[in-house]
Amino acid sequence: MRPLWALLWTMACHGLFQLIAYAFSRFRESLDIVTLGLAQALAYVSCIFLMLHVHEPNAPLRQSLGLRPTHPGLGLVGIGLGLSLKLPAESLTSFTERYFPTSEAQLLSRLALYRTDDLGALAGLIAVLCLAAPLVEELFFRGASYGRLVKYGRGVAGAVSGVTFVVVHPDMRHWPALCAVALVLSYLRVIGGSLLPCLGLHVAFNAAGVYALVTDAASPTRPLEISTLALLASWLVLGLLLVLLVRLADNPHSIRARGEDRA
Repeated sequence: MRPLWALLWTMACHGLFQLIAYAFSRFRESLDIVTLGLAQALAYVSCIFLMLHVHEPNAPLRQSLGLRPTHPGLGLVGIGLGLSLKLPAESLTSFTERYFPTSEAQLLSRLALYRTDDLGALAGLIAVLCLAAPLVEELFFRGASYGRLVKYGRGVAGAVSGVTFVVVHPDMRHWPALCAVALVLSYLRVIGGSLLPCLGLHVAFNAAGVYALVTDAASPTRPLEISTLALLASWLVLGLLLVLLVRLADNPHSIRARGEDRA
């Protein structure tokens, strides 16, 4: 699959997501986070199977999606990277919103969507943001798309899957933060040769955001307040984890997993 095809598949997937969400909206007064999560899951899973059927119909599903074992430590590093990335990403988003503030209508819409005022709303938020969304996005971008692009080189596969992951998110205010997350996700995918550590990173990153909402450290209309010390500490931890990631790159488990990407 050529890089242009990856972009076209991403556009098709996002378009299908919007179409399914619109269809659901015809039967509901307003869309909640669970309904949007279901629409996203249906769209992404459909496009994953279509992509694999078109570009690599005879390959085993686990091989095609990169669901293979790698060095066990990479899973823990992925989780640590997801947690340590949260504050730097939030600081980038806050910086962007100083110059391009979110409108009041968008804030009210976000407030209605990310409710945590009762147990049902909280359970739906956790299910979608911490489980469903990371799973289908990673299966699509670092799984099916990356795996079809890796024959052009792991760097190309990481860059293209990272860029398409960013641009599929419609709010451009979040793109600087998403670029940082995508860069680390792609690097982890390249080093580890497996999708599994990326899943750990994505789940941990989203879970940190949900935790901030639950504890009222942030809200859909109020960004997370970050002290300079906390931000510096998060950057330091992030740097140390990236150094550890580089050291794990030469482990036989990592090397074998990367080799299977090209098999």
